[in-house]
Amino acid sequence: ARPPLTGFTTPAGRDPVAPTAPLGAPRARAAAHLQSHSVWLHNSIRGALGLGIAVALAHATSVQHSFWVLLGTLSVLRSNALNTGQKALRALGGTIAGSLIGAGLLHLIGHHGTLLWFLLPSAVLLAGIAPTAISFAAGQAAFTITLVILFNIGHQPNWHIALLRLQDISLGCAVSVLVGLLFWPRGAASAVDRALAEAYTDSARYLAGAVEYAVGRSGTDPAPAEAPVQERREAAAAARRLDDAFRSYLAERGPKPVPLANMTTLVTGVVGLRLAADAVLGLWYRDDGRQRSDAGRTEGRPDADAGRDDARLVLLGAAGRVSDWYRDLAVALARHTSVPDPLSRNPAAEARLVEGVRQDLGDDHGQATATAVRIIWTADHLKAARRLQPDLVAAAGAGAPS
Repeated sequence: ARPPLTGFTTPAGRDPVAPTAPLGAPRARAAAHLQSHSVWLHNSIRGALGLGIAVALAHATSVQHSFWVLLGTLSVLRSNALNTGQKALRALGGTIAGSLIGAGLLHLIGHHGTLLWFLLPSAVLLAGIAPTAISFAAGQAAFTITLVILFNIGHQPNWHIALLRLQDISLGCAVSVLVGLLFWPRGAASAVDRALAEAYTDSARYLAGAVEYAVGRSGTDPAPAEAPVQERREAAAAARRLDDAFRSYLAERGPKPVPLANMTTLVTGVVGLRLAADAVLGLWYRDDGRQRSDAGRTEGRPDADAGRDDARLVLLGAAGRVSDWYRDLAVALARHTSVPDPLSRNPAAEARLVEGVRQDLGDDHGQATATAVRIIWTADHLKAARRLQPDLVAAAGAGAPS
């Protein structure tokens, strides 16, 4: 008997083997992103380097409020250089506007410090809601006004605090722009096509491995092939990297080289391919009781065994054609070349499959063997993977990811 596979209802969820080791699933998820082309890893390294440079710069320049340099770096650093530069300009523009407004308020209020206490709650409220309700630049302006008011309560009016904040924010923005230009400046836009290609390649390998396992389990060999657990884990890891790249791709500003609907179709195609492989593996990952029962019911019927062998060959051939097509699709997506035409139906192979299991579909008592039913279902799941191809070709033909 084999331990039950779990997780078939969650294509991007936990590991199918239900790891018993502590923190097994978190380790698997983290390991999925320990790749040189992982967007998650890129963003982590970019953020760490940005903060490190900001700390070193603040220490070297001995600025009065060094934490503002780090705050400015964190505020504007994004996943690509374009978004980072735009955020930096908005941050600087908002800070300048807030400095001018704050200085004007101090000039009007003069020495009436009590009035600053009444203005502080309104300024804090505005700083909290302005980034969402108005814009990022408005939020920076409101926060600068809040700081000007806060640092002048109980003191002589001094608008130089606004200049110090502008200086520190400028340093932080400069660090972010520099890091954004030097480390993966194109962000997820340059990684999503590679993530798509890897996800299709690994999922196609997983599907082929699942069918090979099914063919081994449908025979009389007492030691059939091992379940493609490693292939399933690699496919799940590639899907997680694709999910992260796609989320970053959606969040990044700027024109998209592929319409969003078409890109979504390409991404969800990976899920469909993995679901087909999951379904095949789930059909055959069972105990040997039904296989032994089927063997007993077909004992002494060499024609049934020969037909089943022919059906297994049909399954292997269909799986090879489907998985090879998806590998070719992955190459086309990675190299921005034309995608292969969808596979057409093969009526002759379908007829061979039905003829191969005909003896098993009805015995002397009119009952079908479990193995025959699983073979038919396995073929149907391969058809489902093939039926995805026309939509994927149409989506990829609208423009190659870049």
